[in-house]
Amino acid sequence: MCEGGRSMIYAGIDIAKSSHVIGAVDERGKDAAKPMQFANSAEGFGKCAAYLEGLGAPAEEMLVGMEATGHYWLPLFSFLHAQGYDVVVINPIRTDAMRRFKGSSRVKTDLVDCILIADTLRLGEFRPSKLGDESMVELRQLTRLHQGLKESVADLKRQVIVALDQVFPEYDSIFSDTFGESSKAFLRKCPTPEECRGVRVDALGNTLSRASRGKLGREKAEEIKGIAKESCGIDRGTRTLSFQIKLLVEQIDFIEGQIEEVEARIEEGIETTEPLILTIPGIGHILGAQIASEIGDIHRFRNASAVVSYAGINPSVSQSGKFSSSENHITKQGSPYLRRALYLAATAQLRLSTPFRDYYDKKRADGKSHREALIAVARKLVHVIYAVLSKQEPYRPDAVNANPVSRSE
Repeated sequence: MCEGGRSMIYAGIDIAKSSHVIGAVDERGKDAAKPMQFANSAEGFGKCAAYLEGLGAPAEEMLVGMEATGHYWLPLFSFLHAQGYDVVVINPIRTDAMRRFKGSSRVKTDLVDCILIADTLRLGEFRPSKLGDESMVELRQLTRLHQGLKESVADLKRQVIVALDQVFPEYDSIFSDTFGESSKAFLRKCPTPEECRGVRVDALGNTLSRASRGKLGREKAEEIKGIAKESCGIDRGTRTLSFQIKLLVEQIDFIEGQIEEVEARIEEGIETTEPLILTIPGIGHILGAQIASEIGDIHRFRNASAVVSYAGINPSVSQSGKFSSSENHITKQGSPYLRRALYLAATAQLRLSTPFRDYYDKKRADGKSHREALIAVARKLVHVIYAVLSKQEPYRPDAVNANPVSRSE
């Protein structure tokens, strides 16, 4: 009940790609209006706003909720927030629990789900969710773009390796890095043994010298031509494989150039938004930006354990009769982007001499596997990250031991 005896209205929105469904209940759980479908468009958003206005209560006496379904909820969330509504993003696990509570676990329709979301709001306690300021949203977009570009390059490199394994099986013994500048210069010029045999030693030596800044030259060219002469690679369809390799290397160069541009923007962004996260060992500009932007407003989490759950690195719990145990598996229910970034940050600790590395060694000595110890380090990192971001204070090594990880995590 609101101040002055006024009743709250709870509106639930079932999110989909092309259209959404909104429904509403009052404080007693009675339908406040018939559910309505609306398009995921400016016109549809206008209909949604009209629906809310038609409920007869001011914005401050309403709570609007939607599930975090992919990225489709973001535009509507932003729109309603700008209209002055208090908007909550709900984990689908909560609505699934409500569905089971109501005995409708086998019934899942848009009309039913919007009311379930509204009921979840009515019965639960939620903190208002925020998109974050524009700079943080942009940083999140940049870090996700960066990850996508890196994955694209990795896929292109795999394709090059597959082609080379067929046409030039001995190639991985020629250069220490298949995708270093010298190797790529060679692949652009003559990626097949047949082409290599047809190139003069001096010409190949000059190509390698330019690419390696004088470290390689005629001697390396002679070595490569000798290996090419004895190659056991296939001798049919090589023109297509040669064309494919050259094209793939060109794509790799182009995307790696884009990655450099994105990284420059990310570095500038994290220095502006959350530079203190960079004081934590093993967290550089890219990882720091990923972690900070995926967490968003740190104050929307009541404590570090809530961030652990949001990342999905809290242990799952199994229960049967009187037996209850915390298993070694993590729930993986949360942000996959944040989970991946924390795992990489934990892995980075193994190359450093920090309290986090000491914590990893202790877990290993206690009989934990490498993966279990690494996840424990990731959870420990979250507690330190939470302290740094919430208090806006630089990292202190003694803070690692001052923030123990509970067994329930």
